[in-house]
Amino acid sequence: MGKRFIMGIADNDRFASAVVGDLSGRIIATSTGGSVNHHYWGMEQARRNFRDLVRQTIGLDGCSRLVEACFTYKADFTVSDWRTFDLVSGFLKGVDVNVEDFATSSLLGMRGSENRLILIGGHCGLAFLEDAEGRQFQTRQDSFSWSPLVRINRKLAETEDMAYEKCKEGLLHMKTLFSLGKDITAFADSLDRLACHGSMLALEMAHDIALDLVRMATELFRGVGGHKPTIGLYGQVLLGSETIRARVQHLLRLMFPQSPIVEVPLAPAKGAYLSSLLARRSDFREEMITDLCI
Repeated sequence: MGKRFIMGIADNDRFASAVVGDLSGRIIATSTGGSVNHHYWGMEQARRNFRDLVRQTIGLDGCSRLVEACFTYKADFTVSDWRTFDLVSGFLKGVDVNVEDFATSSLLGMRGSENRLILIGGHCGLAFLEDAEGRQFQTRQDSFSWSPLVRINRKLAETEDMAYEKCKEGLLHMKTLFSLGKDITAFADSLDRLACHGSMLALEMAHDIALDLVRMATELFRGVGGHKPTIGLYGQVLLGSETIRARVQHLLRLMFPQSPIVEVPLAPAKGAYLSSLLARRSDFREEMITDLCI
């Protein structure tokens, strides 16, 4: 019958990433594509996006070798198992389908440290930490104050009586993008472009966002004794902004010089895969997880 595989899928409401591995813990393929969150995009679009992820990883002909698909969603609401079955029905047959908690998946996907913290920048700011005893802590930014549109309006109000006309034009352009229905990815791209062209207001906004992310890490650090955690950065959107990411890394290195900082773009998907693997294989040891490098 050949090798059997497990697929881990992580969704952040705008993008989805997938990791496929076998039952021995060897990861064979990864991919990133459109969101599989049917609440935001509708079931048909989510099904098309999921099909594309399968095609890019194991291939449509390889579906018969999948034994399990484990989803994890960054969404603020609970995603039920039965709606996820609708996502794969008629496509994946005889495959176990599960949904794992996003914090658990994210932390499991960046094993290799006694204490680990993952910092997430997207449509909301999140931070998850797991200490050496396996205890989890988390914090998030208030969705209203985190909103890029709120930040733009606040920055325009702060500088209403100041001579920043060129810089203001750039912020007004970003505001127009939102009114035209553009998503947060367009905001991150515009922010980087304006900052590169010397816009002080864009640079201030980027640094404000970076500071908010670092404050979340600081809040969670207070509860950790002993070694400083490894810090993972995840997020194809705002942490996809070179300006924000560079500032976050700079501040973290100043404040926590002993903490390694790593990119973990696939941590939630990898964690979803590992969650299913661990449920099937009680003999799968901690050092085996640590050795998985993607």
